[in-house]
Formats: sequence, structure tokens, C-alpha cells
Amino acid sequence: MSAILGNPMVTTAALPLLLGIVLALAARFALPAASPVLTLFWAALLLFFYWDTLGPPAVPPVAASQKLIYLAFAGIVIGLLPERMLGRATSFVAVIAFAAAFLWLGWRRLAGGSLDLQMIAALAVGLLTLIGAALLTARQPSPMPSPEEPFLAPAAVLVLSLSAAIVSVLGASIVTGQLLGSLAALIGGWCLVQYVVMLRGGAAVWWSKGVEFLLLYAAATVLVQVALLAPKANPAALILSSLPPIAAVLVRGRLQGLLPGTRPLRPLVAGILIAIPAMLAIVTAIVWAPHGAALGFS
Repeated sequence: MSAILGNPMVTTAALPLLLGIVLALAARFALPAASPVLTLFWAALLLFFYWDTLGPPAVPPVAASQKLIYLAFAGIVIGLLPERMLGRATSFVAVIAFAAAFLWLGWRRLAGGSLDLQMIAALAVGLLTLIGAALLTARQPSPMPSPEEPFLAPAAVLVLSLSAAIVSVLGASIVTGQLLGSLAALIGGWCLVQYVVMLRGGAAVWWSKGVEFLLLYAAATVLVQVALLAPKANPAALILSSLPPIAAVLVRGRLQGLLPGTRPLRPLVAGILIAIPAMLAIVTAIVWAPHGAALGFS
């Protein structure tokens, strides 16, 4: 059993996928979607994968990777605020929290004053994730929600995490890639159950604002860390990886006319539209992987 649990493919993909399915079933049959208990379950699993991948928190944190688990704690604290407080001020909180995370992770590089290609890409990633998080968390459910609406935020965080994981691994930052891959698999399990429920005529369960914030914050801060401190990561791929939250907002707005009228197809097509920047990021990272970093591409 220990050999199985020690396999990176199990801890990065299979286990989080299974746990995401369990969470979705719990939200379907045992707990209300807005329940703080459900948010605590998400938070506990998130911290488990941080701890398993990055190790226990260092006191005080020195390296940027040691700061990530503290940022996850901060996202959890904000995510556990009462729903009525988050509903009114989530976008403002997101702007402050993302700006603070960027400054804390990158203050050494910012203080150095160098404005090379990597720093320009990191600034762009930080700005785009901040904008995307503010826009995505500010949206409120429609009076008569369309079938794809409950999937928009999960799809955005899933494809951001997946593309950032691949970009990170190809940029020779294996540990952050493993962490992002675990997060993508966890959300994938949730989305799988919700889509099956919808196919059977039921309604997909919405993420609470707290869950939406803490998972988006976790994925985006890891992406920012990769952009700041992984010099082999492709700058264009990093920037493209930060765009899915903005794409999710556009799918609900200007791109909604591209969605088909058939109910089961709407979440799938919406997911594809949200994933377009992520797919471009993956292709870019593979084609321009420096010296075939980490996976043997040339």
C-alpha cells in the first residue's frame, strides 16, 4: 500500500481525482453547496496536497516555494468568510490578496530592478491573474442560470492548473507542476460527477464563493511563483496559462452566442472555449521547451 501511495502518478492524478468525485457526491447527497463544512473539506484536501508535495511549512518561510502553503492558508481564511461578506466584496478582496501574493513572492526580484523577459512575463501573469480573479469572483448567478454556468469557474481553475502544470514541468519546475496537476485532477473529479448528474436530468451543484476563491487563489499563486522563479518556463506559455478565468467571464458574456442550444453540449463547448488559451499554452511550451526540459522534447 505504501508503494502505491508513494507513486507520483497516484498522488498527482488518481488520488485527487477520486477525492474530487467523493467531494462532489458529498455536495450532492450530504452537504449543501454553500456549507462551511464543504469548504473545510476542500481546504483540508488542498493543504494535504501542499503538504505532500512541498513538505511541512517552514518557519519562517524563506524560499518562494515555502511561501506557497502560507498563501494557501490565507486563501482558505478568506474563503471561510461568511458568504454574505464575500458576495459583496469578493472582487475587491481578490485584487488585494493577489497583489499582496505577487509582492511577497517576487519582492527580491522586484527590488533587484531587473526588467528582463522573465520579469516582464511575470508582471503580465500577475496582472492577468489579478484581473481574471476579480472578474470571475465578482460574477453572480443569473436569475435563471443556463446549464453551463455552474461549470465556468471550475473549468477556468481546472484548465489554468493543468496548463500551468505542464508549462511548469517543461520549464524544469517539477514540484510546482505536481502540485498544480493534483489540483487539476481534484477539480476534474468534481466536474465529472456534476456533468453526469446534468446528463441524467439533474442540476449541477454550484461552487460556493469561498471554494471558488480559495481554489482560484491557490492555482494562480503557484502560477505566479513559476513565472517569477522558473527561468526555463516559456514566457508566452505562462501568459497564456493565466487567461482561462478571463475566458470564463467572456463565455458568460460576449462569447455566449457561440454555445449550442442543446443542453448537454453547452458545458462541453463552454469548457472548450475556456480551454483554448490553455491548449495554446501547452503547445507553446512543448514546441519551445528549452533543450527538451524535463520531458525530452527538443
